[in-house]
Amino acid sequence: MFHTLLVLCFCSCLIGVFGDEVKSVSVMEGQNVTLHTDVTHIHTHDDTIDWRFGENGPVIARIKRSVNINPTYEDNDKTEIFRDKLKMNNQTGDLTITHIISQHSGLYRINIPGKQKDTIKRFNLTVNAVDVHHTEGETHSVIIIPLSCAAVGCVMILSALLMFFICRKHTNTRQQQQQQVTDQTREDEITYADHTFYKQHALNRRGQEEDDVVYAGVVTRH
Repeated sequence: MFHTLLVLCFCSCLIGVFGDEVKSVSVMEGQNVTLHTDVTHIHTHDDTIDWRFGENGPVIARIKRSVNINPTYEDNDKTEIFRDKLKMNNQTGDLTITHIISQHSGLYRINIPGKQKDTIKRFNLTVNAVDVHHTEGETHSVIIIPLSCAAVGCVMILSALLMFFICRKHTNTRQQQQQQVTDQTREDEITYADHTFYKQHALNRRGQEEDDVVYAGVVTRH
């Protein structure tokens, strides 16, 4: 009986120390993560609300409502990895860590004072490294795709140029053939014109001689 009571007391002490269960959060390097307190509005006005890195580690973010409702962020050697990376909601107490790195992995604890008891939330944050091989594969894919497009473009350009030269050569050949036919036709026409001209010239000379003979006869009679 005594041992049972002792175990119950020990469990009660553990509940008082650790409060709610630890929530596990996993995130990739370089991303942003928000640790939600599940509190819609903090009603305390005089107490201090702290975020700690580790169960009893250094305070990294704090709201002291008796002084200022805006959060403050500790800046020292123990909290240097959180510099310019923390944003605390002054209404709910949610903590956002931006551009997260592997050193941010660990336990986070917030203590929200209440009228009857404090609310304690714990988060076990795991930061996973980016898959280097996957990233390199994506990089290679990004490089290969433009190279493939460039190769296809070059082939298309060369094909177009080849077709252009073939068509141009074919056109030139046809023009040369047509020019030869035209030149041959002109030569035939010139030969025919010379032949016709000579025939007409001879005919004209004969006509002229006949005219002269008739005219001489008329003069003799007078």
